[in-house]
Amino acid sequence: MIRRSPLTLALSLALALSACGGNAESPSPEGLETAVVERGDLESTVAATGTVEPILVIEVKSQASGEILEAPVELGDRVAKGALVARIDPRDVQNAFEQAEADLEVARAGLQVAERQLERIQELHDSAVVTDEELEGATLQHANARAALVKAQTNLELAREKRNDVTVRAPISGTIVERNVEQGQIVTSTREVTGGSVLVRMADLSEVQVRTLVDETDIGRVQPGLPATITVQAYPDREFQGSVLKVEPQAVVEQNVTMFAVLTRIRNEDDLLRPGMNADVEIEVGKREDVLRLPNAAVKTADEAQELAPVLGIELPEPIAAAPGDPGGGPNGEGASVGGMPDEAAERLRSMSAEERREYFTRLDPAERERLMAAGRAGREAREQAQRADPARPRPAYAFRYDPQGRLAALPILIGLSTWESTEIVSGLEAGDSVVMVPQSLIQQRELLDRVRERSGVPGVQRERSP
Repeated sequence: MIRRSPLTLALSLALALSACGGNAESPSPEGLETAVVERGDLESTVAATGTVEPILVIEVKSQASGEILEAPVELGDRVAKGALVARIDPRDVQNAFEQAEADLEVARAGLQVAERQLERIQELHDSAVVTDEELEGATLQHANARAALVKAQTNLELAREKRNDVTVRAPISGTIVERNVEQGQIVTSTREVTGGSVLVRMADLSEVQVRTLVDETDIGRVQPGLPATITVQAYPDREFQGSVLKVEPQAVVEQNVTMFAVLTRIRNEDDLLRPGMNADVEIEVGKREDVLRLPNAAVKTADEAQELAPVLGIELPEPIAAAPGDPGGGPNGEGASVGGMPDEAAERLRSMSAEERREYFTRLDPAERERLMAAGRAGREAREQAQRADPARPRPAYAFRYDPQGRLAALPILIGLSTWESTEIVSGLEAGDSVVMVPQSLIQQRELLDRVRERSGVPGVQRERSP
């Protein structure tokens, strides 16, 4: 078995890549795959998994304490609003009600006595038989009797309500999802310190939701109202349609991955979806029908093309102007004046190769370097935000193809919606056009070739130096 040293392998690779190393003739790289522009549909989705849960869950408690005499509902029953849920032994509250009725009668009699006594004292006072103090005392007794009547009436109303509380009815129409009591069990009321016993839990399952966790890299594309397709393991051949209800603001970190909870609402009119079911959710963030498309490997963003151009030894033509009003506002859609960066400075940076940009930044003072870097970050963030808001928004890009002389050349294009496999071609190419899929890995290969040239003394491999 023949073993080669790392330097020997690097030299072999460098010699193999020397044909595409950046000379003026720009020979065509061999062995690159091609792709053909074709028409088709594109659908960009964000996929996540979660569980089905009810939107509205209500705990049904009793405002009366005592023994459960009747509990007609069972787990899973669908009950209408007002249906009987439980009946509690009414003896205590019935006794209290009867006592309140008796107290009311006493109060009424007391008020009648106080009124007649006040009338007699008033007549005697008018005849100067009794003093003012006796009249004032009779007036006070009459006021106390009237207050006692009002109190007795109030207590009777409360006792009547408590007597009605022993009959617990469903507050909504829904499904019994939890049943905690049995006939004969003693329950406490909501007036107790413990808050009362939960008799049952009810949920309206005519509409449910799926709670999923979406990675923060995709959450910017998810907005309330987007359509979603939901599948569950119980019905693998059936798709349920829903829409995004909301994106919760608090992040959830699991295994060092930051995610956000997304709630997707689904109509459940057939009562097929049950709480706790595992669900797969695909949120449709963009859809295009009958458009030109290319594999993602055949499309390069402006930044990717800028890095590839020196490796391939070609010059990039000016990009196609994107939609007016793009963040950054430059005429070429690349944000020529983002973050206070002058137009000419932005244009000069875009025209430089990656190595030239590094050298340019090293010559700047720290303050100017930070200002330009901040401007570049602001431009990228603005474009990314606009792209998240509208994934199909046209933006400049490049494709590579062979010219009539068989040399590789860059072609400016406009792209739109992208999926995991394909990208929409808005302009710059036609159906049937053939393009070359240039791998981004050529940049690393070029860097390896440069390092080999610097360290090697092999003729023809040394780095070329400017005089």
